[in-house]
Amino acid sequence: MRLLLSSPAPKMRHPDRPLSLSEGKWRNTCISLLPLALLATGLAPAQTTIAPASGAVTSPVTNQQTAPDAPRINLPPITPFTVPPAAPAPQLTRDEAVDASPTRSVPKGLRPDLLGFLGPYRRPTVPPLFPGAGTRLTSLVRDGKLYLTLHDALALAIENNLDVEVERYNIVLADTDLVRAKGGGSTRGIDFTIQEPENGVGGPGSPLLNTAAVSTNPVTPTVTDLTSLNSMVQAQQNLSEAGTGSAYSQGPNIPLYDPSLFAESGYLQRSNTTTLTSTTGSDAGTTTTQTGSLKYVTANVAYLQGFSTGAQIEATVNNDSSVVYGSASQYDPFATISTSSTLTQPLLRGRGRDVNLRYLHIANNNRKASRLLFEQQVLETVYGTSRLYFDLVSLGENVVVKQESLRASQKLVEDDESQVDQGTLAPIELTRARALLGSSQFDLIQAQGLYRQQEVILRDELIRTGSPVFAAQFTEIVPTDRILVPDQPDPMNVPDLIQQGLARRPDLAQAALQIKNGEISVKASRNQALPQLNLYGNVETRGSSEQAYEQLGSTGTGLPTIPQNFALGGLRTSTIYQGGIQLTLPLRNRVAQSDAARDAVQLRQAQARTEKLANQIRESIENATIAVDTAYAAYRAATTSRDYQEQLLQSERDKLSVGESTNLLVVQNETYLAQARSTEIAARSNWKKAQIDLDHAIGNLLDRNNIKLDDAISGTIDDTRR
Repeated sequence: MRLLLSSPAPKMRHPDRPLSLSEGKWRNTCISLLPLALLATGLAPAQTTIAPASGAVTSPVTNQQTAPDAPRINLPPITPFTVPPAAPAPQLTRDEAVDASPTRSVPKGLRPDLLGFLGPYRRPTVPPLFPGAGTRLTSLVRDGKLYLTLHDALALAIENNLDVEVERYNIVLADTDLVRAKGGGSTRGIDFTIQEPENGVGGPGSPLLNTAAVSTNPVTPTVTDLTSLNSMVQAQQNLSEAGTGSAYSQGPNIPLYDPSLFAESGYLQRSNTTTLTSTTGSDAGTTTTQTGSLKYVTANVAYLQGFSTGAQIEATVNNDSSVVYGSASQYDPFATISTSSTLTQPLLRGRGRDVNLRYLHIANNNRKASRLLFEQQVLETVYGTSRLYFDLVSLGENVVVKQESLRASQKLVEDDESQVDQGTLAPIELTRARALLGSSQFDLIQAQGLYRQQEVILRDELIRTGSPVFAAQFTEIVPTDRILVPDQPDPMNVPDLIQQGLARRPDLAQAALQIKNGEISVKASRNQALPQLNLYGNVETRGSSEQAYEQLGSTGTGLPTIPQNFALGGLRTSTIYQGGIQLTLPLRNRVAQSDAARDAVQLRQAQARTEKLANQIRESIENATIAVDTAYAAYRAATTSRDYQEQLLQSERDKLSVGESTNLLVVQNETYLAQARSTEIAARSNWKKAQIDLDHAIGNLLDRNNIKLDDAISGTIDDTRR
């Protein structure tokens, strides 16, 4: 990039002669170029024209006023692209079948183990909260300083960051829901919130704020509010596509896939009474009662299990017939038993594997979504940590610049003090030099304060300061990576980048899974609006009762209902075969119809929110590419400005060597150069963060940093993959 100055440089002048109008214009023009990087958001694709002088003409190309002698900056054009037509998000091509689990957080005893039959009755235990891994940190601390590369920073954050650890537990929650659904229970859901890292103080030129903080007068420093807490703000994203209070209806009952065994046994003593009435002779009408005591051991056993078709089998065994009608004591409850076996199959409501396995399908989708949510949390953590790291790099470079400026100001004061003592310099010049020194000291203090604040924020992002695991003490973080801007940026094909983003973004992938869950719930609510029509068959021995009308399954709690024929016996010799249908016909059915309609509307809402998310991804990628181009152009402009300021400083030193300048003017130019360097540092930092923003918008930050999702889930980053 070139800076074209149409006005010739003024001739050398005597230091005591005031600046002429043209010379003042030359100096002011060069100084005005210092904060060009801060104009990045206003640069035109082809050319940007600096403020015109009076008598300007209108350019036929840009329709902007311009002066013949106005300096121009030739900027690289923004990468052209064609906006893709608005359309639903394409089918995701990413691999959603990540099966890794955070082994250090998985409950023990959740599934049957070597205890066999007793396994399901153990109380699961969850390991204590992982205190963090301090081995990596210890290896990076030397002489009380933490020497940190970006890879080490990201590895420490993924291994120890509490936001990431919370999301690991979300994976465990999804796994427990899968076990619950396999037993015939409803899902309890997962957490769809993601925590973003803290903002940090920002890079030089934008501390705490997003506006310029560069003074054009080196004697008048720019005051930064170092007490602001904006740097510690941590935002939260809710990635749920369901609105507030938009839970789907329960739908029909779920079969009890975990079989249940009911048993009851006890002791019973019965007084046996016989009444005899005489009908003949003189004793007609008299009653004779004979009373005896009969003793029994009672037993009732029932078995209940449901199946994915909606069918339910129910079997009972008891000795009630002998207890109720027997004429002799019986201590063996299984000597003369009654049995009843019933198979019931829904024909309308509750029929079919799609309806009855819906919670299992939802749990499987949530299991995939939990890993995508974890990936999104890691993505946000990598994004935030990278920005904090490179801001610290830039702030450290800015401190060095401020220290150099302070040394120059101190030397000026020392030289002026010597000249004042010798009587060759007016005391007012010493006062001016001391004012400049105070300004330089103030700038350095602010730069050092911002660096220290950024250190604390980055430290707390990487380690758990309250955990005893991190015993390695350090008082300073030394970032060892530097920001390198290429001579030529890589070309960007925006439509291809958009397609990559739509295929790679984990937040969009988990939103698509929420849509699938909504479709499953809508099918269930529509099924709930059907009449209840059950087909049943029953066989009883020693029975005397009709088949009871029972509700099948449960509402998703997994709690069975005791069969109605439990502890219900029959006659001694009867054998019963039954079969038929059971019908429940709501005559208006308004509740079920309302639930079905509401669930369908909520599904449409979720689809609209998902489509909006896809549009936001398109927009963010387009804007990120523009930001990369603009930041690169601004960096080149800031570099050019710094080059010219170096030339001005050298010119002032040359004039001083021949007695045509003063120490003050030289030091002022050194301070202007320091400002130009700070602007260049800020522009370089902005370019790097624009690159990170683009990778974040596309969703490939993990690949860029050679981070595998399986390693992140396990909590151990493999350094051999760097």
